[in-house]
Formats: sequence, structure tokens, C-alpha cells
Amino acid sequence: MTVNNEGWSSFKTNKWLFTTPSSSYGRPRTPVSNSRVSESGENGTAPESPTKRANRPRTLSDRGNEILDNHEAVSNLYAWNWSEVREIYPEKGIINPSIYCYAISCVQLLSHVPAIVRILQDHRCQDPICLCCNWKRFFLQYQGHAGTINWFRDAFRKDKKFNQGRQEDAHDALLAILGKLDKIAVQSPRLKDRKVADDLFGYSIRNEVQCRVCKHKHVYYENNTVMTVRMLRKDPSGRSHSIKELMQHLFTASTIYGYNCSKCKKKSDAPVKPTLLRAPQILLLHVSRFSFDGYGKKISRPVAVNETLDVASMATAGQSTVYKFCGAVIHYGSGLDFGHYFCLARSRKREQQFVNLNDSNVTLNANFRIADQSYLVLYRRAEHLTNIGGDKSMI
Repeated sequence: MTVNNEGWSSFKTNKWLFTTPSSSYGRPRTPVSNSRVSESGENGTAPESPTKRANRPRTLSDRGNEILDNHEAVSNLYAWNWSEVREIYPEKGIINPSIYCYAISCVQLLSHVPAIVRILQDHRCQDPICLCCNWKRFFLQYQGHAGTINWFRDAFRKDKKFNQGRQEDAHDALLAILGKLDKIAVQSPRLKDRKVADDLFGYSIRNEVQCRVCKHKHVYYENNTVMTVRMLRKDPSGRSHSIKELMQHLFTASTIYGYNCSKCKKKSDAPVKPTLLRAPQILLLHVSRFSFDGYGKKISRPVAVNETLDVASMATAGQSTVYKFCGAVIHYGSGLDFGHYFCLARSRKREQQFVNLNDSNVTLNANFRIADQSYLVLYRRAEHLTNIGGDKSMI
């Protein structure tokens, strides 16, 4: 989480609102320097003229505009649809030698992201345990009926991860893969100095806190890659909540108890309103189904997956960004330490169809509604899908 120069220590927070599971694969949470907190320009001057801004709304502080400016180049650096990749691979499974369904499902999910596939196609190196090279060689380009997964364990051997011969968490595996991609992709001159995971999946949340005593508004920002949404309390009517409802709950106004105002220096219980400043190019959601109160247990209530998702109601400027469901890692089982992960994804060659990728088994024409036990959910912008697209979205 990134905050401005007034410092995170200047006020206490509600841990349920501001503390989310690790979704930035170990990236340090450091303050951002020289950030402005008012909605006016520097030193209280009027905001910059709209004619000097891009075609998107700019009703933000300097720091907010800086966040958006940093990602304007993203649209020209990556492949967003399958027509921009060199080869579209047929759907195939991956042989599971024992307990690697957590890794197989994540590899399958990310293999249905055009930008990831293009990075794999472009990457070449001499490292025999390179994640990207082996991913491409032993799965995407593999000529057998199903690929292999042994290379996944080897890629993380030096990191001492995923080598204990036991079931692991798919969310942890996904974050580890994104961390590897960040380190590998910088070898490309085209992506030098870029954070690939942030470019593809990164989003920014703008939080506005208002002191109840002096009414001063403090604005700070959070940047992350995988958006964690929590399960809601069971509906008395038995109705299943939807993915959109879980997201909307994340952006519900709340209260900071014991907020220390930097202006009047007094404490109060201050309201805070989070909004989505930067919508990700690819929306990657982690549905927090597991609790760890002494032992791992799972909340198994189904969550209805929205095939189309518009985040306008959560956006800072109310701008529409429409997403289409493109894949999910689904967990069947009653606990974290046992059960089974598999992947449901939109077909690479026929985007109107879904495929069920369960280890080495591939089932075509699957129904996306089987994703009600989803643990990880992936959405692509509708404008990036052939014949399923929409108008251009906010950045």
C-alpha cells in the first residue's frame, strides 16, 4: 500500500478496511514523497487547465494525476487480444504427477491472457530452469496431448518455494508467478524499467478521509495487483452474492477510529471513502474464502460470477470500464490443506466458448456458471475481446 508524504503513522486505521492479504508479492510498502493531498494545484493554486489534460477526467490531486500519467503508455506495450500474438495455441491439459493442481490451474489461467502469452513468445534465455522458457516449451508449444508441470517446481527451487511435496495455495502460487514474470520481462528492451504485473493487473484506489472537527480532507492512494474481496455474511433469503457485490463492498464508505488530523491536530472518528482511481487493464480478483483461526477452514457458499462487469459505480470519476469474465481458478473441497483446484477459461481460439481445464482433462463448451466456487477470477476489458468488445474504457 502506498501513502503520501504526511505519513501512515499520523493516524490510526481500521485494520479491516486498510489491511488486505499480501497481493504485491513482497513489494515493500514505502511512502510516496512529495504527494499533494488537496484537490487544488500546488500551494493552493487553481487546478491545471482541462485543455492541458488528456481526454479522460482529471479531478484529482497531483499524486493522482501522476499515477494515471505513469500508465498511459501501457496500451502500446502489450498484446491485449489474440490477433496480436504470434501463434494461438490449442487447448490442452497438464499432467498432474501428484499435488500440483494449485500450480496447473494458475498456469492455465495466465495462459489465457494474450499479454502473458506474447511475453512468453518473445522471451529467450539460456537458463535451463527459466520459468518462461519452460512454460513455453513444456506446455504451450508441447506437441503431446497434455503438457508437464515439473518445471514449475524447478523454477522456484532457489526461492525455496513449492518444494515440500504438499498442497499449496493457488493465490500464493499466482503471486509468485507474477513476481518471476516481473524479473524476467525486464530483460526485454521494450519492457525495460516496467513492472509487468503492475502494467497488466495493477489498479489504484483513492481514499479520501475527512476530519470531523475541521473538515479538512486528506487523500492517499493504494496501488496493488490482485484485488482481494471478502465473502459477505450469508443472505437470510439464501440468495448468493455476486462478484460485483463483493467488489462494491470493498469500496463502501467506512470510519477510521481515532484519526489524527494533520491540520487541526485533533482526534476524531473520521469517515473514509475509497474509490477506484485506475481501473486495471486485466482485473484479477482473489475471493478470500479461507480463514486461519488456528486451522484453515473454507467458506463454501457459492458466489455468482458476473459474465459482464462494469465498475463505473466504484470509480473515482464515475467513468465506465466494462469487463468480460475470461477465467477462474476454482477450488472444490472443504479446507485449505486438501481439495482440488482446476481452471475454467474463455477459449483462445473461440472467445464465445469456455473450456474446463482440469489437470490433463479438457472439456469444451463448458458453462461458466460452474465458477460459483471460484477462488481466483480473471476479467479482461470488453474492448479487447473480438466480437465481444465495447467502447474504450477509462485508464
